[in-house]
Formats: sequence, C-alpha cells, structure tokens
Amino acid sequence: MSVLFDNGNGKAGERVRIGILWTGLSGYLNACLQELASREGVQLFVSHKAPALDAPFDESQFAWMQNRFMWRENGELDALEPKLREFNPEVLIFAGWAVPAYRRMAKAFAGKCLRIMTMDNCWLGTAKQRLATWIAPFYIRPLADAVWLPGERQAVFARKLGFEQREILRGLYCCDQRYLEAIHSDRLLAGSSVSHAFLFVGRFVRDKGIDTLVKAYEMYRAHTSNPWPLICCGAGPLRTLLENKPGIQIEGFLQPEQLRSRFGHAGCLVLPSDFEPWAVVVHEAASAGLLILASENVGAAVHLVQDNYNGYIFGGKDASGLAALLERVSAMADERLGEMSRASHSLSLQFSPRRWAETLLDVAEQWAKGAKAAVPGTVANNTKQAVHVKFPV
Repeated sequence: MSVLFDNGNGKAGERVRIGILWTGLSGYLNACLQELASREGVQLFVSHKAPALDAPFDESQFAWMQNRFMWRENGELDALEPKLREFNPEVLIFAGWAVPAYRRMAKAFAGKCLRIMTMDNCWLGTAKQRLATWIAPFYIRPLADAVWLPGERQAVFARKLGFEQREILRGLYCCDQRYLEAIHSDRLLAGSSVSHAFLFVGRFVRDKGIDTLVKAYEMYRAHTSNPWPLICCGAGPLRTLLENKPGIQIEGFLQPEQLRSRFGHAGCLVLPSDFEPWAVVVHEAASAGLLILASENVGAAVHLVQDNYNGYIFGGKDASGLAALLERVSAMADERLGEMSRASHSLSLQFSPRRWAETLLDVAEQWAKGAKAAVPGTVANNTKQAVHVKFPV
C-alpha cells in the first residue's frame, strides 16, 4: 500500500485508493467525501443507492465524483465487483452487513486492503441484536478489520459484536459545517437575538415521533399567550398530521442549500424521535447555534445536547414533557437564549468533515506502515501486526 501523502499535518507521501460502499448518499456525507477528495493524492470509488422518495436529494450534487456506481435494486450490484477490482482499493469502507454484495466485497478483499465497516446501530438489547452477537464471530466480525461509528451508544454494540476498543473509530457522521457555522457567526456579528421559532427537520414517519410533536405543540399553544411557530421541513406519509394545525408551517423536503436558510429562521430544533440511532440534524442545528430539544432516543443527544446548557432531553413519547420544554424555551429572555446558542455551537466543534477525513487517513497511514503498538487505538492488518490509530483533536 502507498504511504499517505498529506493528512493535514504536513506529511508527504503517495496516492491512496479508497473505496466507499454506501447505501443512500446525503448532503452531509457529500461534504465529508469532498473534504477527503480535496487531499492531494486521494482517489475515490463510490458505490451508492439512488436517492429515496422520502429523502429525494438532488443527485446532481454528487456528479463531481469521477468513479461512481449508482444502483437502485440489489440485483444491479452484480456489476459492482469487476469495477471495484479494477479500481483495486487500498482502503475499503462499507455500510454495515445488510447488503449482500457489500459483504461479498468485504470477504473478497480480506487481506488485500484495510476493511472498515460502518454502523450506526445503538445497543438496545433486542432479540435480533442478541442473535447478532451470537453469530458475529462467524458472520460479522470476519468482514472487517475495524468499525467506524458515530458515538458511544454504537460503541457498546460494536464491542458486543467482538470489536476491541482499539478497533473502533468514532466520528462517522457530521454535517457540512461551512455554511451552518456562518449562520451562528453572522448572528453574533449583527448582535441579533435567536430567532423565535421552533424547527423540525426529518421524514414525516412514525419513527420520528410526529404524533408526539403535534400533541406537544397543541398543548404548548393552549397554555402560551405568545407561542413560537413550528417550522416543519421534510416529506412522508404522516404529513396529514401536520396539515391545517395552527402555528405549524410545512416547508416540505428541502435540498441542503435551501435547508440551511431555515436554520437561520429558527432558534430551537425539536426532535421527538421514537427511534433515532444518531440524527445528523442535531449536529447541523448545533453548528448553526440553535438550542436543541431531543428525545432520549436520539443517539446524537449523548454528545451534542446537555440539559440546561444548550437544550434539554425528554422522554420518548412524552408529549406533556415536551410541551413544558417548548414553553420553557419560548419564555426565556434573549440573553439566556444567546448563552445557550453559543453553548450549542461549542459542542458542535467535536465533529467536522476535516476530522472525518483525518480520522480515515490517519488510520490508513498507520495500517500502511504496519508499525507495532500495543496501546489503545490499534487495528490488526493483514500481517497480523498492530498499528496505532491517531485520532485528531
């Protein structure tokens, strides 16, 4: 394998070929891939599923990728293997173990490159997850040399699947901070207060807690003399629950550049999800300096929401608890809203496309060197040596 060129620390080297086997691409992943591709010497091959109907991202935003394989049905992935073999990746990143063709590729490239499996599953202790831990030594663990995940809730599951601490990378998900941070900066420079509006961003489906959101907002308006409006951005079958409700503004699904402006028109993100392994929108909101109200089911809340610091966490399906928090936030003085806005932005700095790219390039560089290091932060390469993984700060 080529030693990596420049990982942001001034180190020189040669080219590295990175294969990305993903499911549905998104605006935030696009930002991470562009950051990775901007490093001189990196060559990318990206396989991804066509945009979904309930998240119809503009496919043209991914047109910059020179080596790209887009598919709609699993049967189309039969053509992937010869293309990937021709590319001959030195690092292979693949999305979980649910796509049969991706599992085949992971097995086919065992010992030939660094294989990194991504996952965002939180440990819930379900029967299905317990079964996964039983079969993991034979079915899952042999697929990958390391696992890359968003945060600590996923790390619990990864360890139960057999990955050691030294084989776990963090920081898988992050937003495109460039434009969102500008919203926060512009507000500070102008000396303006946080916008008095709540914001929901997500698919209009059961898992997102749409029914809880509507009930809570109705309760909130009934007990508040000057309620904030609720802006809802998304698409899905439960749109009817939001329609014709006083104070609720439905914006529909917005492309990333359109969505950014909505963050500037709101002061607080509300995410009442029943099931949410991570939720990049929490990082987006924090980057823009929004307060955050998130249910306990939101995985990103562990890292990006601190009670009475930049927002609040409430119980899943707890409409009355959420209503009380909506009232609490909208009753705050602008000075207090500003303090919590700045706190949100400070928490957002934990993640960035730059850190995303450097995490990947650093572990690949150490893999290529094959240096022994019996310390936390190592993965085993195809020579059975341990290599130190340095995480950027």
